[in-house]
Amino acid sequence: MVLPLVLAWLAPDAVPVAPPRALPWLHELVTAADSVEATPEVIAQIARWRAPDLSCSASGYGGLAISADVAAEAGLETVLASFTQGVLVLDANARLIASAPPMVCAGSADEIEGIAAGDAHIDRPVIALAVTTGGHRESATWLVLYRVEGHDVAPIFAGVVEDHVGDRTRVGEVTLFPGALLYRAPSGVRTLWVYNDEHHRYVELMLVMPSG
Repeated sequence: MVLPLVLAWLAPDAVPVAPPRALPWLHELVTAADSVEATPEVIAQIARWRAPDLSCSASGYGGLAISADVAAEAGLETVLASFTQGVLVLDANARLIASAPPMVCAGSADEIEGIAAGDAHIDRPVIALAVTTGGHRESATWLVLYRVEGHDVAPIFAGVVEDHVGDRTRVGEVTLFPGALLYRAPSGVRTLWVYNDEHHRYVELMLVMPSG
């Protein structure tokens, strides 16, 4: 069922949804909010619950904040994200309702790149975050998709969308479909992932071979 649906979605007369300006690697997210404006104020706000790791170079870049409906409760939540403090979701009264742990510091290129939230054509809105990890000689940019599940901001997909070695950069992408996504790694390998309703995450279904 999934593959014919993906092929139909890719039909020439399909109207594409523009990627979030903050996440150019992510296609067909119906974006409610996004941001690339990292500020130290977000780091200070998150520090109320989780202190930043000042030994990590990423702590000097600040954190990102957006407002979007990402939880089961009606209304807008505030989503705060920092490389060294993780992802936090606050309700309308600024109470912490869900969170995800921080990234692991890996080198001098560690940085939070952008955040977005919106409709990924599954059962719950998603939060999408891009982070770069590694050093300036070799690094990778990851795209991570989350959904709010109880008190957790739970990862449901993660994949490298850029890799950098010296002066060489290779770029991948993620395209969302109803109940699935197509992931093209920077190497060019494409895989189809299906959203599992029981486990609330994407699972790899098959390798997609190029035609012709």
